[in-house]
Amino acid sequence: MRFEIKTLSYTAIGSGEGAGIIDTELVAHADGLPYIPAKRIKGVLLESATEVTEMLGIERDLVESLFGVTGTSKGKVWIGNLEVENYEEISRKLKYFKSNKLFKGLTNKEKILSHFSDTRQNTSIDLETEVAKEHTLRTFRVLKPGTVFEAAIEVDSPLTEAEKALLYLVCLNVRRIGLKRNRGFGKVKATIKGIDIKDIDHALKCLKDTHATEKPTKKANERLGAFKDGKTMRLKYTIKTDSPLVISKKNGDQSMIDSLEMLPGTTVRGIIADRMIRSLDLAEAHNDELFFELILNGRLRVEPALPQKDGEIYYPTPMNIHKVKDANASKDLLNIFEEPSGMVKSKPLSGFSTITDGDDGKIITTISVGKDVQFHNTRDRETGHNIDGSLFYYESLEAGQDFSGFIVSTEDNLKVLPEILGKEFRISIGKSSSSQYGNARLVFGEMEDMPEPELEEPILLAVASPVILLNDFGFPDTSADRLCHEIERLTKCKINIERAAINIEDFDNYVGIWKMNNEREIAFAPGSGFIVSNVSGDDLDFFNGIKHILTDGLGERVAEGFGKLMIVDSDLSEAILRKKEQDFDSSPVTPEHSLQMLEDIMLEEMSLFAAHRGFLKLNSHGKDKAKPYLSHITNHLAGRILYFLSKANSKKDFLEKLDQLYSKKIDNSNKEVKTPKKAASSLEKAGIMNDLKAFDEPVINEIKHWERARDIEMLKIDLDNERIKFDLAKSYWTAFFRFVRILHKKDGGD
Repeated sequence: MRFEIKTLSYTAIGSGEGAGIIDTELVAHADGLPYIPAKRIKGVLLESATEVTEMLGIERDLVESLFGVTGTSKGKVWIGNLEVENYEEISRKLKYFKSNKLFKGLTNKEKILSHFSDTRQNTSIDLETEVAKEHTLRTFRVLKPGTVFEAAIEVDSPLTEAEKALLYLVCLNVRRIGLKRNRGFGKVKATIKGIDIKDIDHALKCLKDTHATEKPTKKANERLGAFKDGKTMRLKYTIKTDSPLVISKKNGDQSMIDSLEMLPGTTVRGIIADRMIRSLDLAEAHNDELFFELILNGRLRVEPALPQKDGEIYYPTPMNIHKVKDANASKDLLNIFEEPSGMVKSKPLSGFSTITDGDDGKIITTISVGKDVQFHNTRDRETGHNIDGSLFYYESLEAGQDFSGFIVSTEDNLKVLPEILGKEFRISIGKSSSSQYGNARLVFGEMEDMPEPELEEPILLAVASPVILLNDFGFPDTSADRLCHEIERLTKCKINIERAAINIEDFDNYVGIWKMNNEREIAFAPGSGFIVSNVSGDDLDFFNGIKHILTDGLGERVAEGFGKLMIVDSDLSEAILRKKEQDFDSSPVTPEHSLQMLEDIMLEEMSLFAAHRGFLKLNSHGKDKAKPYLSHITNHLAGRILYFLSKANSKKDFLEKLDQLYSKKIDNSNKEVKTPKKAASSLEKAGIMNDLKAFDEPVINEIKHWERARDIEMLKIDLDNERIKFDLAKSYWTAFFRFVRILHKKDGGD
């Protein structure tokens, strides 16, 4: 289903921030394309749903089924951001245009945003003096009327006829959105497409016939085979973000929700469990043998999803790898296990990276996880204002990114997952996943053998997901002694931790069924690294123990993705640092919608240039004796010409109005003779009448010699088109005569 909104008046979708002279900016992407955040749309739809249920006398059960209950249950409907029409094509091609020097100056954020918007101002009036209060003038950016936005509406489970009918009526009932919606702004027309409801009468009939939500037919849950031990393998999965994701973490700021840059195994495990319950229609999942064994009994070890690019998974960078701060240093990186960090100014490289072999040594390639911050508030339906000044921000992972990980279990257990869950399916993930955030797809890859590590002492183990270790009393312990004890227990050898670069983190997890967080844990943080060696014991036992740790994890809650370690090459003395660059389509394109937008922006540039030339024409010759414009063109005459310009629809139309400045009579030879009236005579004395009659020729000639003429030719803008010539000439002459009036007022004359 698609939800569509068309602005019928100027509409202010405020970002909560200002820029330059603008106090309230529009919400827009980094490339300048505006959008309407889905959380605001969901709020508008909830208001509309309340109005519809009140008007029709319907219980709120259907509303809660569609949109959920805040903090309690999630609804069936997920709503994405409302993007400008043809957003995907325009956004993709803008990346190409921005990379092409030929389009420089046309594709910056301000130009793109101005194409869709305008500015408006307001002030506050003192009721006693009836004049504007000081320092109350505010400028805000608004969307132009006629702008079309569209968004996807997706559902987790099929909607009943009654739910479809209510959703249809709720969408049609939306009339206004955004700021100042009670003061003339924000009028819109909303429609929903792809829903099996013909019209309002059909929707009302469905609501009348079915008031309750139909229950889905129960599926027979057949046991999918006996559980048995077997060869340990791993199944790759990839989560593709179709909308921003908020994988929240605490930061101490109550008004800001930060987001992790990875998807924890607990989150992915919860997705798989939820999908299994829905697919098998399990009323009591804990009593189902399949669910109990795979999920509750921990036969599946779900590793976290880490950033992926071009099929390569990027792991947390080991903390022993530092970036040298000195720009004049002979190398970019420093391995503090080999060289003391105090000798050279450096800092941990951090983030995510891959380590590969190159011609001249190891290559460490880093990747940046795309993140964004969005502003939200809570609006009171009756007052139209936010509740108690409640403002908050969400940091989110940007859409269009891939995160991949592995599920480790036996071959038979892994085969079950694609069979019952599907090879690819839509998921809701993270915070606020019912609107704007959390829409993604989980795709299963191929099953593969566990990688065989190359083991050679000393071994550098790096933490890929938090490692939780407990002491003898059952409390978290992050000491080196406890780490050494756990490795010795698994390897059956006496070991030594030669070097260590360790960071500690604490965290808790939200448990949906409890509606609360579980106990806070303390763990070794991802990126922590330590070099271990065998002091005494059988080498075979030592290496087998390390393999066991790499396969099954280390510490507590390994089935939830904790305790993942990996082996990293310890010889990084000559490593080279590279950054994974963002890819874009660099092939030549001629896209319909984005190219049309650039043509419109270029026309706006040409209109501004024409207005500027009109001003210069007056400014350079205003009081010159040869062309004394101000001496002969009065304020009243300038206003009359401006009136002609505002009413004219073509060059011919304007010339006909200009002709009114002449008196006409028939002479003895039956020919029409024109005699200039006072106004026409003044224009002739000012030396401007011939230029006015030529109308568009002066400005078109100047534009053809403009330094941006190459851009005009490249975009194939036809300067011989009568409509274009008229609009540019109108801008030219409007600027000329407006400045005539301004200069007269400045001089105190007529």
